[in-house]
Amino acid sequence: MTKIFHTGRRLFVNGHNNRLDRRKPIAMQGTLFAPDDPFVCRSPLTEEERISAVAVSLLSSPGSCGLWPMIAEHRPLDIYRMVRDRSVPATSSFFTASYPHDPMDAAQLIVRKAERSSVRIMTYWDSDYPSLLREIPFPPLVLYLKGTLAAGTAVAVVGTRKSDIRSTAVARRLSRELAALGCAIVSGMAVGIDREAHLGALDAGGRTVGVLANGIDIIYPSPNRDLYRLIEKTDGSALVSEYPPGIFAGKWTFVRRNRIISGLSAGTVVVKAGMRSGALITARHAVEQNREVFACAGNSFDEEYAGCNRLVREGAVLVSRTEDIVAELSRLPVAAPVISGGAAGAGDGTGEGKAKGSRKDLPPDSMEGRILGLLSSGVRDIDSIVRELSACAAEVNEAVVALELDGFIMRNGAMLSRL
Repeated sequence: MTKIFHTGRRLFVNGHNNRLDRRKPIAMQGTLFAPDDPFVCRSPLTEEERISAVAVSLLSSPGSCGLWPMIAEHRPLDIYRMVRDRSVPATSSFFTASYPHDPMDAAQLIVRKAERSSVRIMTYWDSDYPSLLREIPFPPLVLYLKGTLAAGTAVAVVGTRKSDIRSTAVARRLSRELAALGCAIVSGMAVGIDREAHLGALDAGGRTVGVLANGIDIIYPSPNRDLYRLIEKTDGSALVSEYPPGIFAGKWTFVRRNRIISGLSAGTVVVKAGMRSGALITARHAVEQNREVFACAGNSFDEEYAGCNRLVREGAVLVSRTEDIVAELSRLPVAAPVISGGAAGAGDGTGEGKAKGSRKDLPPDSMEGRILGLLSSGVRDIDSIVRELSACAAEVNEAVVALELDGFIMRNGAMLSRL
C-alpha cells in the first residue's frame, strides 16, 4: 500500500511499487518553479506533424518502442519516423475496434472526425498545452478538447459517487468559493461529488474542466447530459479527453483519467471517499506529481469517510473551510498571484459572489417558485414533485437545473433539498 507522508508542507511517498527513495522529497518540476518551458515547439506544428502527433499517441506499447525518451527532444513527425524505422507501428488494440490498425491511417480518420465535430486536438508540442500537465510522468500526448483551457490556477475537487446531503453541500460550497477566487475547478464528470464540484464552479460564474474517461463525443454517465451541455457552452470552461471520438470507457481508463485531473491542478481536494474510492487514486497521483493534497474529514467511525481520514493521517491538509485550501496554495508561486488577486466579477472574495443574475427573485407561480414552495417542507424526490405539480417531467427537470445553478437547491441523486 502506498504511504503518504507530510514534512512541513511537502508530501512524500514510499511503497514497494514506488521508484522513489523512502522519505525522499519529490522534486518540484516545471512551471511551479521554472516558468520557461523547454519542450514547446518553437514553431507551430504543420498539419502533417499534427496528424503524426495523433498517430504517436495511438501507438501500441509506447514504452517498448522507445517513445518516452524522444518526446522532449523531437517533433512528432520525427518520432513517428524513428519508431517506424525500428519496427512496424501498430495502433493500440483498445482503439482498433473503431480505427485502422495502421496508426497513420487511424490518425487521419480521427483528425477528420474532430474537424466535423468542432473538437480541437491539442498536442504535447503545442505552446498552450497545460504546463503543469506536461511535467507529469507519461503525460497524454494528445488532448481532445471542447471549450477553452484557460490559464490560471486550477484545483481538483473529487470524491465518491455515493454522496450524501452533507458531502454534496461541502463539495458545492468549496468549489463555488474557490471559483469565486479565480480558480478553475477540475473534476471527472461522474455523478456525486464530481457533479457538485462542476456545478459549484458554475454557480459562481467561474470556470470548470471536466476530464472524461471516454471519447470527447460520448456523454457518460447519462444523468450528466445537462452538465455536459452547460460546460460546453460556458466561456472559459472545457471538456477534455485523451481518447479520440467514438471510444467508450474501459475500467482502466478511469484510473488513467485521474492522473490528468490531478496533473492539471495545483492541488487536489478529496471531499468524501471510502477506502476503495477512486478518489484515492487521484490523491496518489497528486502526491507522485508533487501537488498538494487536501481532505475533508468525516464523523468518527464513518466508513464512507475512511479514505479521507487515512489521507489526513498520512499527511494531507485537513480542510474545515475554504481558507485552509487558499492558505496552502497561496505559498505556491504558480497559484499565489491568482488566489490573492481573485476573479473579476467574483464578488468580495468570501465565496459568496454569484454568477450575474443568480439568486434572482422567483415569482411564486413560476415553475421554479412552485418547486421551491414544495421543498420548503423538506426533502422531496423529483418524481413526487412532477406528480404534485401535474407538470411534464422535462419542464420540471429544466427548472431543477436552473435552481441548482442559481444555488437555491441541492440535488443528491433523485432527491432535492432547499439551501
